[in-house]
This record gives sequence, C-alpha cells and structure tokens, in this order.
Amino acid sequence: MSKFWQKSGGGSLALLLSLGLGQQASAVTLVENLSQGNNGVGVAQLANWQGASFTTGSSSYNLNSATLLFGENTADPNLFLRIYSNSSGVPGTQLTSFTNPASITTTLANNTFTLATPYTLAANTTYWLVSGISSGTGSYRWGYTSSPAQTGLPGWTIGNGYVQSTNQGGSWSSFPTDGPYQFSLEGTTPPPTSVPEPGSVVALLGLGGLGLASSLKKRK
Repeated sequence: MSKFWQKSGGGSLALLLSLGLGQQASAVTLVENLSQGNNGVGVAQLANWQGASFTTGSSSYNLNSATLLFGENTADPNLFLRIYSNSSGVPGTQLTSFTNPASITTTLANNTFTLATPYTLAANTTYWLVSGISSGTGSYRWGYTSSPAQTGLPGWTIGNGYVQSTNQGGSWSSFPTDGPYQFSLEGTTPPPTSVPEPGSVVALLGLGGLGLASSLKKRK
C-alpha cells in the first residue's frame, strides 16, 4: 500500500499542491563586484555623497539587502544607504532606504545593509545605490575597483564609474569611467501576483484524496 500511495495518490497530491501553492523563493546574488580587486576608497560624508549604478536584467526581483566594501572613519547615526531612480545618468528620486548594520567595521570589509520591506526592482532598469551622511560629522570609506567586471544574473550589470554630490544630492558630478564602488545585491524572485483562494486549496486537497481512493480501489 505504501509504495502504491507514493506512486499514485501521494504523488498526485504533491503535484497539485506544488502547482496550486507554488514554491518558496530562494535568495540569490543579483549582481556583485566584491570579487574584483580593490583599488582605493571614496569618502562618504555630509559634503560627499557617493553613488554607484546598476542595471537589472529581463526579470524583476525583490531586493532584500546590499553588501558594501565599507569602513568606518568616524561613526555617525545619520549614515544612510539608499536606492534612487536614474535621471539622465545621475540619481533622481529616492525610492527606498536600507537599515544600517548594528556596527560598521573600522577596517575595509564587507558590511551588509538590509531592507525592512523588500523593494521590487523592475526589469531592464537602471538604479543608483547612494551612501552619505544626512547631517553631522560622520565619515566612512567605500572601496572601489578599476575593473569593469561583475558577476550575477544574466543581463545584470554594474556601471563603470561613480557619481558624487557635494550638496546633499542637490546636484551630481559624474565620473563614468573612473571605476565603480564595490557592492553586492541580494534578492529573491517576487511572489506570484495571485494567491489561490481557500476554496481552491480545498479543491486541490479533495482531488488528492480522490487519487488516494482510486489507488486503494485498484489494490487487490
């Protein structure tokens, strides 16, 4: 009985549930250049906001966190990391803001910033990752690389340069070929746009039960 159940009724029920309820999304690295050699640092502070661009591939993803090659000079609670839209090759509108790590390493190392609510990145779209100090005297180092290489999902890229603002985002200076800041983006595929109604789940379970009954009737 157990073998027949596994091949018939149980298999049908498992298939129906997987089709009806879907699979849990798994976290993936969307794009990164942390694996490239470090060639120096830029300073993120009140008078120097720093930005790096990235462009998504052909599918949308939920952004969960960003890991930066980062180091603390002078601690400040007003440190921020944000996502901005793209406006003619420089940051445009602020879209979301990350939660800072509990502490930032004083040496240059990978530090992970998280989103309390995942942000859905649209397909084939350029965004900006921007770090700075909103007020105060804090100062942080963000590592950069001279390598244009990156790894990640198909179609995802990191820009070859960076931008800087000396007036808290009022205007931006662009350095498109001077080497990008180093970071990694982590995310998941967005959940299905529709969730099965409770009645549909019950119906699926009922169909699974019929598969079990059918298997029992066939047993001699």
